[in-house]
Amino acid sequence: MSIRLLIVDDHRLFREGLKKILKETRDIIIVSEAGDGETAIKKANIYNPDIILLDLKMPGMDGKEVLRRVKDIGIKSKFIILSASLARGDIIDSIKLGADAYLSKDINSNNLIKVIRSVYKGEYPVRASLNKILNENIKEEEMEMASGDLEKIDLLSRREYEILSLVASGFSNKEIGEKLFISEKTVKNHLTNIFKKIEVQDRVQATIFAYNNQIVS
Repeated sequence: MSIRLLIVDDHRLFREGLKKILKETRDIIIVSEAGDGETAIKKANIYNPDIILLDLKMPGMDGKEVLRRVKDIGIKSKFIILSASLARGDIIDSIKLGADAYLSKDINSNNLIKVIRSVYKGEYPVRASLNKILNENIKEEEMEMASGDLEKIDLLSRREYEILSLVASGFSNKEIGEKLFISEKTVKNHLTNIFKKIEVQDRVQATIFAYNNQIVS
């Protein structure tokens, strides 16, 4: 069975390079491509690809917003983030928002193809890969604290992670509710669970936690 792929990247030359690489495979079919976030969402809705290969840093709507909106619409495509950024916040954001893999753009073509096939089969070890990337350049003395925070972040549901990010960005409960189309009471209930999971007492401490872990910058 063929793997139907949508490529999303604002650099045409990079998209052309990917198409040339993947054209050599027999089981991967590129159904479409997009150079910006809005087009990506439209194409995802039209083609319902098995996998969306997505860049993060794009003008206008970035990759994380594309990921969030496609998930909210209910499209079942899996996501592979292919980015030049190895920033801790970008990686954690992407995985918590529902990405199935996070890869650096310097990955070689053979490994990229292997990951695409693995993600399609649901066999890609995303958590192990996440920890590997995050720990590669971290200082030894920071390792224990970072590991503990990752465990706390991992406890958060996708919705809780979104709310934590919005709280740290300065939104009120009412504004968060309006943005996510949920009641203010539901936001408060989520916050109670968030505070418990990340072991903080209030919004200020939650905001500090979010900044320390680059959930917001």
